[in-house]
Amino acid sequence: MSNTEHIVQFFRSDEEYVRAAGYFLQEGLEAGETCVAVATAEHHLQLDRHLLAVGLDPNMLSAEYRYVPLQAEQMLATFLDARTGIDQERFHRQFNLLISQASSRGQPVRIFGEMVSLLADQGRSAAAIQLEELWNELSRQHHFSLFCSYKVSPFTENPRYRKLLHSIHSHVVCEGA
Repeated sequence: MSNTEHIVQFFRSDEEYVRAAGYFLQEGLEAGETCVAVATAEHHLQLDRHLLAVGLDPNMLSAEYRYVPLQAEQMLATFLDARTGIDQERFHRQFNLLISQASSRGQPVRIFGEMVSLLADQGRSAAAIQLEELWNELSRQHHFSLFCSYKVSPFTENPRYRKLLHSIHSHVVCEGA
């Protein structure tokens, strides 16, 4: 996997989500990469179970700063204002720091995130698209692989947004969902 990929997955069930996201993280951890998971608390529990099932200890990996689990809702709150939307400067400041720290081990960085899905679930379609574009901006300053996920919803099935999501990402996984 190159360091310039921006992948999206559309999923119908948590089982699909955990399988794909878990494998993405597992593959990176087994390759010695630093992996960041920006997920909901429930999905972190499922991802931890997946990692444990394949012989990876998320607590040990976290202590070694090889696995960085972050809460999606809390991360969104660092750069999203309910009235004014996404603060681009705060986003860049927050994630420039995070990626700089994650890459300090000298290994490639992988990021799994579902903040965009949370925005879409809240009916904030424009903010979800804006956040995707901010990640692409960030990829011009840092090398990392990003795997985004969306629950299948009216947002992801809307032809206009589906086309935008395809154009923003370098790869689409589970297209049939």
